[in-house]
Amino acid sequence: MNGLLFTEDFLLKGIQTTPVWVDLSESALDKFIAGLRRVYAPYQGDSVLNEAMTESEIILKVLSLLDWPDLVLPQITASGSRREDVPDLLLLPDDKAKQLALKEKKEDRRYRHGIAILEAKRWMRPLDRGDGTDRLDPGTPSNQILRYLSSVEVASNRAVRWGHAH
Repeated sequence: MNGLLFTEDFLLKGIQTTPVWVDLSESALDKFIAGLRRVYAPYQGDSVLNEAMTESEIILKVLSLLDWPDLVLPQITASGSRREDVPDLLLLPDDKAKQLALKEKKEDRRYRHGIAILEAKRWMRPLDRGDGTDRLDPGTPSNQILRYLSSVEVASNRAVRWGHAH
């Protein structure tokens, strides 16, 4: 890992040593890969999906393939004073955690029940550099997710220490 972001080496090799990967059957992996192909099939490199469309048409569908469709909460403010600290999704480990999060009166306290955050980006958006031509999203997504993680780690009492920009 590099900081709190996954390295390419981990995603290609290191993941294969994790307990979840080791316990994954070939048939379950084949089913998941087929599902991913169905999700991504309609899109080419020149497809035009904005951030919200990428989230609904790809990210949420992939989460569904991972049996995680109902364990997300959208756009929870991580800091009472900074409106820009708003990741797109908070992932929760189970229904009990989701119910506890929904009962919290202060929005930032919901992070205490989560395990990861996700930040959607438009289709084919480079994640390692800014885009000065994009008036709505000129910054660097990798810096953005690190800023979110910093705020969320505090708001969650260190329960959420993982994030992904996609």
